[in-house]
Amino acid sequence: MLFFLYRNCFILYIIRSIALSLLFLLYFMTLDAKELNEDDNEFIRSLTQPQSGEILEVYDKNGSKFVTFSNLDIKVGENGIIIRDLGTYQPIVANVIVVHTEKAKATAKVIPFDQLYQPFLPTPNLIPQVGDRMVFRSFNNKAFIIAPNEENYTAIKEKFSFIEFVSSDLLMGFLNSQGKHDPSIKTLPKACNEYGVGLVFIVGSQYLGVLNCNNLESIIKYKYDPINKRSIKTPFYTRVNFDGGGSLTYVLSSKKSKNYFLYYDNMIDNGGKEQN
Repeated sequence: MLFFLYRNCFILYIIRSIALSLLFLLYFMTLDAKELNEDDNEFIRSLTQPQSGEILEVYDKNGSKFVTFSNLDIKVGENGIIIRDLGTYQPIVANVIVVHTEKAKATAKVIPFDQLYQPFLPTPNLIPQVGDRMVFRSFNNKAFIIAPNEENYTAIKEKFSFIEFVSSDLLMGFLNSQGKHDPSIKTLPKACNEYGVGLVFIVGSQYLGVLNCNNLESIIKYKYDPINKRSIKTPFYTRVNFDGGGSLTYVLSSKKSKNYFLYYDNMIDNGGKEQN
């Protein structure tokens, strides 16, 4: 009798341990995601407000150039531009992407400027220097929405009505011009540069991801239950249809986004990394 009592207690102990482990696992899986509520409007609104500061130092590391500046509450993954004041005009020196932040100082990697690129305009031959001005979030007042259907597209558009959302029809048109089906880590930033878009909102199976459209680095994601998961249009909701016009380029292009939630969940989680 005592043996059975000990055995039953041991079994209950094992079951309780497994249950607690699963609860902790679920908790840590959602630590990086917030509930989407009314307060989030203010954070997203803050992403649309340009921030500026001066370069404190410039240094080289592993063949790349980096700059530091006073922390402006900019998030890792956000990108900005460096501007040089030459008196009569202010040319753009380069792009930067934030790679590290501390309480008082942040570090950004210098990359070539490619937003709103115009091949017929001269490219300034300048390198960053201490005192140059850095501007962030200049393009974040415009965004794309990638959603599985019209209900979700409209819900996100109305939720963040203070942002100018560029029609997904234009994003589809850009993909069409490139002979592509998937908005990938290569084609999506190109579309953002084409239309001066700074953010992209992506509706996944469990999350709404807000990504930097220039490099697809994740800024924040919110827990979100999509409306009508059974109604899905791929590669995303748009009012136009696109079948590639029978071009060979389109036939050979990737069409992984036909599995909508698998594809965009990966993009939300991995940002600018290659899709699995």
